Amino acid sequence: MEYTNGRSPFSRFASVEEIKSSLYKVMLNDSNPQFGGVPIYTEKEAVYIEHTDSHTLTDGGTGAKKTRLIAMPSLVNYIKSGESFIASDPKAELYERMQPLLKERGYKIFALNLRDFDKSHCWNPLGFPYSLYRGNNKDKAVELVNDIACGIAKDNRSCDPYWHNSAADLFTGLVLVLFECADKNEINFKSLSALKTQAFDIVKNDAPFIREYFLDHIEPSAYVRSVLSGTVQVTESTRSCIISTLDTALRPFISQEKLLDTLSFNDLDMKNIGNEKTAVFLILPDEHSLYHSLVSVFVKQCYIELITEAQKHPGKKLPRRINYLLDEFASLPAIHDFPAMITASRSRNIRFNLLIQSFNQLNQRYGQEAGTIKGNCEDWIILHSREKETIEELVYLAGNKSGEEPLISASVIQTLNKEEGEALVFVKRKHPFITRLLDIDFYPDARIVDEEAEYPVNNRKAEFVFDFKRFCLNRSGYFLSQLFTGRTHEEILKDRMGRKNYYSPDEDIILEPLFKSRTPVDEDIKNEVGEVNECCDEVAVEGGDRK
Repeated sequence: MEYTNGRSPFSRFASVEEIKSSLYKVMLNDSNPQFGGVPIYTEKEAVYIEHTDSHTLTDGGTGAKKTRLIAMPSLVNYIKSGESFIASDPKAELYERMQPLLKERGYKIFALNLRDFDKSHCWNPLGFPYSLYRGNNKDKAVELVNDIACGIAKDNRSCDPYWHNSAADLFTGLVLVLFECADKNEINFKSLSALKTQAFDIVKNDAPFIREYFLDHIEPSAYVRSVLSGTVQVTESTRSCIISTLDTALRPFISQEKLLDTLSFNDLDMKNIGNEKTAVFLILPDEHSLYHSLVSVFVKQCYIELITEAQKHPGKKLPRRINYLLDEFASLPAIHDFPAMITASRSRNIRFNLLIQSFNQLNQRYGQEAGTIKGNCEDWIILHSREKETIEELVYLAGNKSGEEPLISASVIQTLNKEEGEALVFVKRKHPFITRLLDIDFYPDARIVDEEAEYPVNNRKAEFVFDFKRFCLNRSGYFLSQLFTGRTHEEILKDRMGRKNYYSPDEDIILEPLFKSRTPVDEDIKNEVGEVNECCDEVAVEGGDRK
């Protein structure tokens, strides 16, 4: 067989010249490099980085020095070049080590601290979808809510997905009710929890409150009815199991009052991450996975908002590059549509740097989609592996140097020297090579300071909670029937057509504006249901109908 351009049918290691030709050289004392990126090759006083839009996958088990050889040096390079980043940060090591350099370079720093809520900025997962919903972009809002529902309630590893899928639909429906009915300052998980409790109180005919006093008035074609009917219209035992499944999924969000407060406000405008120098740290406990779903939801939601922002710029590309550095990526719950995310991000000036403990862990988390994720990462950095399947795959990809003799043996992959920073590297369209990477202590800009790291002080309190029962009992049947039709509350109230066919609340049950700090007990509303009689809608307006 003949090979063109002098190519050999056998493999070999890349030469130093070939390695350097596709990378960007950054001197360690260079304070303002043009590009940032993941270190691939190092010399005594310089590091060669991946400066293009290629994604990177780093594989190394616990103790392989992924943080010190890859994560921290990558952040230093991002910061020195003025690129923004979003980093998952087990143990808060990245936040504490990078803070002095970030302050020196004038970065806006955001830290969602799931280790200590008192030392955290705030982020409301429902805030961005709500703004889309109220901004006449309901389709995109529903898409985002469905993404959140998948991240929170669905379990792809479950042998019986019915309960998790039904719980996800219930979550979506309740959030849409919240978006349609509640005020902006009531859009939070505390309101969602109160809504769930009130909605499924059993009232007359042994039916849940939400069916008798809300859904029966809503147009049959409304999407909210379709996603709620799987819980509302089933038997009581089935409904209880679905609600219990959702309760379990929501527990990380609603189990602690301080966490509820943290998730009720927004201290970060995500769309500005691509416009100004911004460092986002998602600090999460590594000793348990209770809050990992929050990180997955944040990553997806931030990505969607950045893509939306990119559409407004020339070339549909963000003006400042954004780097996702996701440590323990395969330990996080699967991010919905992540293969599509990683495929489309490059043209928007977004890169992913994924750090995992093993290929097997990635396969278990993403199933068949794991191959797509690996395929979209053109640069692989292997620090250590003892997995037979992974080693066999790497030996196969490296090729044979002559005949049947592999270029890299299984023994070499298992014995890469951690103290020397050895790593096996596959760079796009290049022969593989073994490199030595510098520990973070060799980077002068990442010096250790004696001062303790400063954390934000979180004193926020979620004081406004949506009262679903009061809302329903204070509105006429006609008003409720016009929800989810695309009309605002003000437009419904001004409409005088068809009123006489629906009851209106009596002036005696017009309550004060919706309560501000607690979910009411049944005694607060037990006499309200039977007191509804006909009157005009102006009574509802005069009595405090804020919608």
